[in-house]
Amino acid sequence: MPKVSSNVLIIFVKYPQAGRVKTRLAKKIGKRNAANLYRLFVEAVLKRTEGKNFKRIICYTPLDKEKRIKKWLAGNGLEFCSQEGRDLGERLFNVFRFALGSSAARRVVTIGSDSPMIDREVVNSAFKALETKHCVLGPALDGGYYLIGLSLFNKEAFRGIDWGTKKVLGQTLDKLKKAKISCGLLEPSFDVDTYNDISYLEEKLSIHRQRNPRGLKPISSALRRIRHSYPLK
Repeated sequence: MPKVSSNVLIIFVKYPQAGRVKTRLAKKIGKRNAANLYRLFVEAVLKRTEGKNFKRIICYTPLDKEKRIKKWLAGNGLEFCSQEGRDLGERLFNVFRFALGSSAARRVVTIGSDSPMIDREVVNSAFKALETKHCVLGPALDGGYYLIGLSLFNKEAFRGIDWGTKKVLGQTLDKLKKAKISCGLLEPSFDVDTYNDISYLEEKLSIHRQRNPRGLKPISSALRRIRHSYPLK
């Protein structure tokens, strides 16, 4: 495992192999289109979260793609670790236990790579919240969360959660409340998981291109090609 510093951003990434990522989206736009779009999401998130206030670690899967992932994403001061666990709860549990087990790490934030809307402004807001709270969550519109951060490690946030359902955020908040763990909430956002999410993504892209366009142009171009082949209803 890599060394960590006071503020650590951990980005969960999958290798963009056709048929292994964005499988629900792939049913409508094809496996290669879905994998390419996911690759662009990852690259956009990396560009948009560059900052001096935190260290970034790529937490990747699968392990047998380690060399290809590092070749793809190497540079910009990134460090790498593999995802460990049978489900998202175990993977989050393990990475937080590692990061907050380091004497240097005081605040740790994790995000996925399913939405290119996340940027360093969002990340810095999360670290700011952790100055006064033990936990911070970024609610997702599908009932889950797109970001979780901790300044105090507690296993309760990751146990007994129905991962992949609309219950994730509510169950997590209930667990934190029962454990008397203070929690802050960021602005809601969304993940792109299905065909219908593309329309919402295009709407948000038009707004973010004016406010913070970094890394979004390749995604807009890809969506235009996808829309041409698979007209959105």
